[in-house]
Amino acid sequence: MATHFDPYPDDDEAEQAPCGTWLGEASNGTSNWAHVDCGLCLRMEAKISAAHEANEAAIVEQMGDMASYIRASAT
Repeated sequence: MATHFDPYPDDDEAEQAPCGTWLGEASNGTSNWAHVDCGLCLRMEAKISAAHEANEAAIVEQMGDMASYIRASAT
């Protein structure tokens, strides 16, 4: 089996790799691009990385908005 890129390798609920491949019991995932050997993941590396970074930025922004709301409602 190919090793797919998985930004959250400890998440056992992932059913599909970012490249679109359906994952099974024997599927391998890693967050280290050096260990990825899935051709589709490697061809889509820039797109997958950009999507992952955008997702992380949205999470950080949401956390900041939540902190601002909590500070505002505490006064």
